[in-house]
This record gives sequence, C-alpha cells and structure tokens, in this order.
Amino acid sequence: MIPMRIRFLKTLCGWGLRALVLGFALSAWSAAQAGPLDEMSLERWAKLREVERYQLQIAEKYYREQNWKTAVGEYEKFMTLYEQSEGAPYCQLKWALCQVQLKKVNTAIKDGFQSVIDYWPDSPEAKSAAFLIGRSYKDIGETKKAKATLNDVVKKHEKHVVAALAMSELLELAETEMDDKARVDLWKKLTFDFERTQFAAQTCVKASQQYATFSFYKGEFAEGARALETSYNTAQLPYHVWYFAHSPISQMTGDEKSKARGEKVADQAAAYIKEKAPTDVSTPEKKKAAREAWYYAADVLSASRRAEPVQQIYAQILQQFGNEDDTFLRYGNFLKTQNKYDTARAEYAKFQNQIEGNSQIAYSFRQERKTDQAVAAYQRNVAADAQNAAKWHGEIATAYREVGKWNEAIAVYQELVKSDTKNGEQWMWLMGITHRDAGQNKEAIGVFRQCNNFPSNYQEMAACHRRLKQHGEAVVLYGQIVSGSKQAAPWALLQIGYTQEEAGDKDKAIAAFQQVCKKFPTDGHASQAHAHLQNKYKLNVTLGGAKDE
Repeated sequence: MIPMRIRFLKTLCGWGLRALVLGFALSAWSAAQAGPLDEMSLERWAKLREVERYQLQIAEKYYREQNWKTAVGEYEKFMTLYEQSEGAPYCQLKWALCQVQLKKVNTAIKDGFQSVIDYWPDSPEAKSAAFLIGRSYKDIGETKKAKATLNDVVKKHEKHVVAALAMSELLELAETEMDDKARVDLWKKLTFDFERTQFAAQTCVKASQQYATFSFYKGEFAEGARALETSYNTAQLPYHVWYFAHSPISQMTGDEKSKARGEKVADQAAAYIKEKAPTDVSTPEKKKAAREAWYYAADVLSASRRAEPVQQIYAQILQQFGNEDDTFLRYGNFLKTQNKYDTARAEYAKFQNQIEGNSQIAYSFRQERKTDQAVAAYQRNVAADAQNAAKWHGEIATAYREVGKWNEAIAVYQELVKSDTKNGEQWMWLMGITHRDAGQNKEAIGVFRQCNNFPSNYQEMAACHRRLKQHGEAVVLYGQIVSGSKQAAPWALLQIGYTQEEAGDKDKAIAAFQQVCKKFPTDGHASQAHAHLQNKYKLNVTLGGAKDE
C-alpha cells in the first residue's frame, strides 16, 4: 500500500460522540497525484468507541509526520486490539501504505491490500485496495500483473472513482507502449461514459483534453470538439478549443505532409469558435468577451501560417467590433511573422494610442536591425510624450546596444544619469554593462564603482579585472564579497580559486577551493570546488575540510 495523506473532512473539535469524516487522498508515492479513494462516513465513524478513535488518532499523527515505522506499529496495535472494529479495514489499508513507503511493496500487496479484500470484501477500503494493488504492480515494473489487476478494477467497479483512477494508470501504460488503440478506448470511456463525480471529475476532464488533442492531430476536429464539450460550457469552449487546437495546427502546417490536414482543422476550429462566440455585446464587458472569442479564432488561423484567411478574419473583427488598438496589434504581429514589416507598421500607425503605436513601429524596426529608423521613431515619442522622455531615451540606448553601437548607447546613458536623477542608479548600471559588453573593461570598472548594488557591482568589477589580467585586484574584490555578503560568499570564494589559477598560483588556488569545501560543505559551489580539485589536481577533499592526497 502506498502512504496516503489523510484528509479530515470535518475539523476535529473533540472526541465524545462527535462524528468525524476521515478522508484520504491517494498520493502517488510521491504525492504528485492525489484523489480521494474513499471516505469513512459519519455513520461509520460514530460506530467507533472512544478508545478506538484515540488509538487511530495516534496512528494518523505518525502517518502525517511520515514516521512510517512508528505508524506501522500503531496501526498494528489498533488491529490487534480492535480487530472487529469498523476502523479495522481502514487501518489495514493504511498499514499497507506505510509498507510501500518503507520500500516493502510486495509485503504491502500480499499482506496489506490483499488482506483488506480477503477479510473485509464489502468494506469501502476493499475497492481502494484493489486499485492500489494494480498501481503497486505498475510502479515496481510488473506491467502484466498491473494491467490485469487494473482492468479487473475497471470491470468490477465501473462506476466508482477507483475505476477512473485505474483507467488513468492504464493510460500511462498505453502511452509507454505507444498503444494508440488502448489510449483511445480509455479516453472515450473517461470522456463520454464515466460519471463526473466529485473525485473522478478531474481525471475525466484530463482525459477529454488528451482525447481532443489527439483527435485534432488526427484531423478529426468534430470529435475533438465533442470531447471538450463534455468538460466545458459554451462560454468556455472558444478558449479551450483554441488552447488545445493551436499546437496541433501549428505542427501539422509546418510539415508539408500534414499541411492540408492542419489547414482544414484550422478552418473548422475558427468556424466553431465564431459560432460559439457570445453575441450579446450590450455592455463593454460583454463586447470585450465576444471580441476575445474572435481573437481565438484568428489565432488558430494564424497558427496555420496563411495570410489570406487571417486578413479576412481581422477585417471581420474590425467591422463587427470597431477599431481597437489590440486588434491592430494582433494583426500587425501576425504580419511580422510573414516578414511583412511595412504592412505591419501600417497597422500600428492606426493605433488610437499613438504613443504605443509608434513604440510598436520602433520595435519592428529594431527587429529588422534598422536602428536609425527605430531611433527616429523613439525620438518622435520623446517629443510627443515628454513626461516619459527618459523611458524612450532608454529604449534608444537599448536599440544602439542591440547592434553594437556602444559609444552611442553610452552617450545616451550619460545624459540620462544627469537628466533622470530619480533613476540614475539604473542608468549608471546599464552604462557599466554597456562598457563591459564593448570590451571597455577599465571604463566599466570606473562606472561600476559608482553603483551601490553590492555585491553585483563588485562581481562585475572583479570580472573586468580578470579580463585585464589584474588578478590581485580581482581577488581583493572577491574577498570583500566573502566578508560582506553571506549569500554570495561561497560563489566569491570559488572565484578566488579560479582567479588564482588564472594567475598561475596553483597552491593558492588549491587552498581557496579547499576553503570552499570546508566553510560551505552543503552549498552547491562546494560540489563544484570538490569536483575541480579531483579532476584538475587529483585531490580528494571531504566536504567539511578533510584532505586525502
């Protein structure tokens, strides 16, 4: 059995005759997947005597603390003392879950889960135990036994949550074996046939999503949409059809062999989404929701890489909802994917927010590496949006940096340091970075020295000194980081070792690497130092300081 986390569905306020619902969630050994398998009902809990409740509480406490060995003993004590109790099958199940955590899976199966089924076949825990046997076999690689057991669970308990969980496990096996037929059969059962009870709903929804995606890849749009309709209402469908169809369409149309199939799915998806889009646009909120649905339709067509249908749908959107900057932006961005930058800029020029439209125009020039045109566009924003002039000057500097026009960028930052004193530290830092990227290490050091973002500025200065072969200066700076920044100290001490190595001082380098291992044995940088000492110097150093040459 696998340890599972107990969920107390009602707060424990006192023992007495007060009923408590105990639920437990299946934690897939790693607690990655969870779903309640059963609940001890109020009626069953009320049948427990106070001493039984007390003993069960002790066992559950150790279980929650993941003290599996102690929990095993407490569950055994309950079963020894109260073997006829209503809580006995539950304790047997939990005992088996502890055995799984203790890596005794076969013991859990034979002496735990199977005992629940043999001795308490009519208990709610018996169904859970049957499923857990199948899952346990799967997790230890006994695939044949796992499939037989899980299929038996589905057959015997077809309307219970364990059937949904069993089918989920069988899906994983089918995925591993690349058995599409088995996957489709399981997806269909979970999507169309299984009742969406509280605890099975998530498994069924996931299956509907997977089956829809698979169907879209196969070019069967109607089947994929039908699957999603089992999980989402009309208002939710435009988004979810877009979400699960977008990637299949893009991949199919990117391959000449499946291009036609992808284009067909895109057309069907767009038509479907438009059909499901809200028609009530009587309020701004409703109009926005309707327009968003149409954007999803446009996006699935965009994924098919065809300009004409995308142009047509954006024309429909503009006609139906009026001129919106978001519409111009989306269409312009699509045009850029078609390398139609001039046409895209014509769309951005239609923005009601001219500042933002001009910003998009400038950015499109940057994407084409047409820096002069980008700068000219940003300069227009400087004039039109004086309140945010510093922001646009910063974009100009970035445009220069992108193409390696370092001096031009530095000149802009120098002016910003003077004019935008509120953000002077930011501009000073970017100026230093620009000097660094330009290979102007001496100048970069001078700028970083004026920054106040320790230890980052010291890290950059030290790196510049190393590039200038000024190893002593770099070591001094790293030493100041070691003494002044607890978080960066392991990294800085490691850098001292590398710097001494670059300077040709083997003994000092080794000493520094050993210090990393000694002072910061649990830090990841100690592992790096340890490996370096072994690989380069053939020295074995125990993390914590011991040395064996």
